[in-house]
Amino acid sequence: MAPTKASSNSSQENDETQDAPDSQDSATEMVTRLAQKMVNSTKKRREARRNELRAGFLKQSTRIVKKIDVTFGDPAKSQVVLAGLKELSDLLKRKAAIEEKIFAHTAILEKAYLDANQELSVSLKGRLQDIAHLEDIPVRSVL
Repeated sequence: MAPTKASSNSSQENDETQDAPDSQDSATEMVTRLAQKMVNSTKKRREARRNELRAGFLKQSTRIVKKIDVTFGDPAKSQVVLAGLKELSDLLKRKAAIEEKIFAHTAILEKAYLDANQELSVSLKGRLQDIAHLEDIPVRSVL
């Protein structure tokens, strides 16, 4: 009887080992299918985003081209725009010249301030020396 139990146990193990590769194969296939689904889903989302960006770009490009045509399409309007740009350019040149003058005058004022500061400092040092010299002399001799 003992040999029959062993033979029946070994036949069960053989059945399980034969079932195990099938279950492993099915699990591997399931994981592969899941990974493939994920890859396909990512591709779809990426393609949808690309299409959305392309459509937005085309829409914006068309709108800009229309604005350019409206602005520069009419010769009278383009002359007005060019005149406005020239006036703006002239004003910017005037602004730069004024800023340059302001910078030059600021430098002159700074130099005058530093010179006056130095003169005042020298004058005050001289007065302090005079005061210090007077303190050394007795008050009666001064009167």
